[in-house]
Amino acid sequence: MSINEEIQDRGIRHMVWLERYKTSTANKILRLLNKADGDLIEKLASRLAKIEDRGFDLGKDTTERLKALQKAIREDRRAVYAVLYNETKEELFDFAVYESDFQAKIIEAPAEIDLVRPSVTQLEAAATSQPFRGRLLREWYSGLETSAAQKVSDAVRIGIVEGETTDQIVRRIKGTRARQYKDGLLEASRRDLQTVVRTATAHVADRAANDVWMVNADIIKGVKWVSTLDGRTSPVCRQRDGKIYEVGKAPAIPAHFNCRSRTIAYLGEFKTKGTRASSGGPVPEDTSYGDWLRKQPKGVQEEVLGVKKAKLFREGGLPIDRFQDNLGKSYTLDELKKRDSEVWNRVFK
Repeated sequence: MSINEEIQDRGIRHMVWLERYKTSTANKILRLLNKADGDLIEKLASRLAKIEDRGFDLGKDTTERLKALQKAIREDRRAVYAVLYNETKEELFDFAVYESDFQAKIIEAPAEIDLVRPSVTQLEAAATSQPFRGRLLREWYSGLETSAAQKVSDAVRIGIVEGETTDQIVRRIKGTRARQYKDGLLEASRRDLQTVVRTATAHVADRAANDVWMVNADIIKGVKWVSTLDGRTSPVCRQRDGKIYEVGKAPAIPAHFNCRSRTIAYLGEFKTKGTRASSGGPVPEDTSYGDWLRKQPKGVQEEVLGVKKAKLFREGGLPIDRFQDNLGKSYTLDELKKRDSEVWNRVFK
């Protein structure tokens, strides 16, 4: 295996870890929002109970109470999203430092060289001072805050004007237990938050790696775009997969929200600290995520998919996209059994 192939292999393996880290980070921030949403629902129920007039013709007192409640909603969401922003920022600060060091190490070991590390200040800037998808992290959170406050405020006003009870208004905002509260309007805010956190994490990972490559451009000759090729891969990422770009000239990642692509360092001819010339070898052949996973040891496959799913993958010949739905959610074993009963019965008979 050439040096370039070894770097690619390590880089793709790291992509698996990164997707898990994105999910873990998004869930961590989401737990804070869920707690704040619970507090908001309690406050809403209490204050709505004091608004007795319902319907189109509201009295002066009710109108004033409704205005005060809407103001309180905006203040609540402002405070909540300020906390979420700070938590995300601190998490991504630490991650940027870790990621840059890791990207350097997966090159240093096979190439037997030492790379320069970017400064902490430079890495922190990736989290807060560089835009992704057209906005800075703070601006994305400001948009989330405004949207969430508007949704809740509109639901309260509509409910009051249409003569709904407090329970009906709260149910529309919170959702129902029967549907695990996925049918409440707060669910949209949760999905939006998860998307922003996952996309921000991909952005910081890309910037941290590029900072390493930029300060070592005398050694790193290019970067290769690697996309997770399955049924959910976007057209733009499919088109870019496998392309080699000059350092600093590759299209920015994320290419879109929830982007799973990465760029991986490519070494041409280079010299180590001594005088020995070394070659990174040819550009690695195009390798999809599924192709890469099939070449991995059984233990790696089981770490990624789980024991039974890995066996289906190996022995059933199922492509990697069969293990997730269109939104990227992993199917349970029972769901896989129903969807691929013939393969399941052949492998586990």
